[in-house]
Parts: sequence; structure tokens; C-alpha cells
Amino acid sequence: MLLLKGILLILFGVLAMLNPAITLTVFVVWFAIFMMFDGIISLIGVISNWKTEEDKWLLVAEGTLSLLLGFLVYRTPETFVSFIAFLISFWAIFSGISRIAMAIQLRKEIEGEGWLILSGILSILFGVIVFAQPGIGIATLMMIIAIFAILVGILLILLSLKLRKSGKLIGEKAEAVKAGLADIKNKIQP
Repeated sequence: MLLLKGILLILFGVLAMLNPAITLTVFVVWFAIFMMFDGIISLIGVISNWKTEEDKWLLVAEGTLSLLLGFLVYRTPETFVSFIAFLISFWAIFSGISRIAMAIQLRKEIEGEGWLILSGILSILFGVIVFAQPGIGIATLMMIIAIFAILVGILLILLSLKLRKSGKLIGEKAEAVKAGLADIKNKIQP
């Protein structure tokens, strides 16, 4: 799921960079769709790992908030044009705090949680910048959002690759333990 989120963020960032002169309404719709996909992916991820997920309620809150806000913005983009910067700011700060909280929990389980912490810090920093300067021109805001999306996307992809590598290593170690137990069992049985 982290890999898919990272790829979607990079695609979103590249599209935003390629056409910074799009109208604000179109940008609002693009961002709403991204928020809905992000919410759906988060909810699918937490549901598929419900029994093993420690921060399930935080992830459910993040996914539900992204999905609901994305849907509201998609349904009435013109209503949200006046305060889209504040909405983006809130979402980025909340997502950043959520990622940092997840990383703190993950540090006990795996190595490489620093990538998730860094993505959370970037998200919070981005949210604070947008909140402090809501009057930024849309082209500038688009570029900031594009850079943010690409950087966080890259960090999430790197984290997913690190987690995949850790999963393979754990699988190899488990197979070695099983083989060792089978050898012991064969030596004990006449």
C-alpha cells in the first residue's frame, strides 16, 4: 500500500508540475480525487492488516478524513476554492503527525522508520507553510504541492522497498528455523 501511495503521489506531482497554469477549480478536483484515493488506500491497508495493526484507529481516522474531505471538495469545488489552502494545510499536518506516530510504533518492529518520520516532517512543514501563506498564487502553490507530492512519494516508495526487503529477510530466517527444526525432529525420531 505504501508503494501504491508513493506512486500515486509522484504521478500527481508530475502532472501538477507539467501544467501549473490550470484553473483553480480543476486543481481542486484533482486534489479531491487524490484525497479520496489516499483515503481508500489507507482504509484498505488498515482493514487488510486489522489484527496485526497497532495504530488501526489512527489509520482509520486518517483514511476516513481523507475520503470524506476529498468527496466534499469533489462535489462542490467552487465552494471550497476560497479556503482550499487551509484544507490542504490541515490535511498535510494531520497526515504528517499520523506518519510520525506510525513511525514511532514501527521503530520497535523494523529498521528504516526514519523514511516515514521524514515524510511526516515534510508533510507538517508543507502544511505550516501553506497555512502561513494562504494568498500564494495558484501556480506557486501548484509547484509546492508538486514538489511535496514527489518527495513524499519517493520517501514512501523507499520505505515500501525497505519493508519488502525486511519481509524477505524474515521469511528466509523463518525457513532456516523450520529446516533446523525438521533436522532436529529427524534426529530424535528413530
